[in-house]
Amino acid sequence: MVTGIILAGGCSSRAKTNKLLLLVDRKPLILHTISSIRPHVDRLIVVTGRYDEELRPYLSDVEVVFNSKYESGMFSSVLAGLSHAHSDVIVLPADMANISHSTFIKLIDNKGVISIPTYHGKSGHPLFLSKAMVDELLNEDINSNLEKFIKSHINLVNYVEVDDPFIKFDIDTIEDYNNFLAKRKELSYEG
Repeated sequence: MVTGIILAGGCSSRAKTNKLLLLVDRKPLILHTISSIRPHVDRLIVVTGRYDEELRPYLSDVEVVFNSKYESGMFSSVLAGLSHAHSDVIVLPADMANISHSTFIKLIDNKGVISIPTYHGKSGHPLFLSKAMVDELLNEDINSNLEKFIKSHINLVNYVEVDDPFIKFDIDTIEDYNNFLAKRKELSYEG
């Protein structure tokens, strides 16, 4: 069993708007992220925060966990989501909407303790964690972060090369959003 955790608790401060509701093919970005991961997980949790009320209408068919500590940063959302998972997990930032199906399949089939996709040697998202790592990560201090945790377990990390440029393509600004739309069109993205 694999639980998908989508991190949607941020403030979108650099975008100056709720970036998860920006439209891609006439659908909010968050729905593309959900569609990309859903076929690969048994449960799907979306962790909300600053924009909880605005996102709820789009989250009727997923489990929603509200992170009341969202202002503490992304790691607080990671911990909030993991506290509801009782299995292996795939953790995916909500603004990474075009992860290919083959990337999810390779991460899950890899059966690693910690599996991270790479594209041309550069690591990205999503992150696969075995149940044992989930339990260990839940013992981390809220002021820690995934990077520190991974570095402290580097001997357990499997890097999985994928043919997916979108593992590095998050959307922080409106310029990033426009670049994302252009890249999606250039690659004729079909999921």
